[in-house]
Amino acid sequence: MNYRVLILEDEQHAQETLASLMQKQTGFELAGIASTIEEAKQMVASLNPDLVFCDVMLPPHTSFEWLQQLDHIPFEIIFTTSFEEYAVKAFRLAAVDYLLKPISIEELELALEKFKDRKRSGQNAENLHQLLTNLNGDASQRRIALPTLTGFLFVAIKDIVRCESDNTYTTFFTLDKKKIIVSKTLKECERMLTDYKFYRVHNSHLVNLDYITEYLKGEGGLVKMVDGSHVDVSRRRKEEFLKHLK
Repeated sequence: MNYRVLILEDEQHAQETLASLMQKQTGFELAGIASTIEEAKQMVASLNPDLVFCDVMLPPHTSFEWLQQLDHIPFEIIFTTSFEEYAVKAFRLAAVDYLLKPISIEELELALEKFKDRKRSGQNAENLHQLLTNLNGDASQRRIALPTLTGFLFVAIKDIVRCESDNTYTTFFTLDKKKIIVSKTLKECERMLTDYKFYRVHNSHLVNLDYITEYLKGEGGLVKMVDGSHVDVSRRRKEEFLKHLK
């Protein structure tokens, strides 16, 4: 069985590049190419694609605007974008797949493998819903998708007290005293959470600045968190950290 693919992209060169790459992939059939959202709507209805590559920016609109109009999204999506900007951060929070242009064959093949995994597990619908909610909702209501053995656990960012590294794993500590272990490095978590008042006080610790109740002076110092935990501040991060507290 071949998966039917639709490309939504307004730039001809980008259309041709992605189409050429997809024609080299076994198990996939390029069903059509749309240059506008209106064309994409018609092609989705007539072609029933399994996977749609969605360019983010489709002036004067974005592909998000189209997706928000749908009651149900009956296809998987891989977003494509030229910009390492707010949308990319949103993809990471919701664990939704994306490709940065220019698209490399290696990154494309990784994304297609993830697509096959999602088709088998049926995970992606909730992730897409969370992406659209995060893009449009109140910042205080945004959630992060944390990978588990069975799928993803969606946790409100405002409920995360701190994160602690254990090599390639990170433990999330929440206000209700839960400990959630995920297969992400602390650096990956930092990249996703720095816009939400999180600060890396130590190689092994990322803390929510809103939940610090006390700072104790020392060589680097120590912070006490709202859940009663104590976290070391590294000496080299101390000065910059104290600026964030003011």
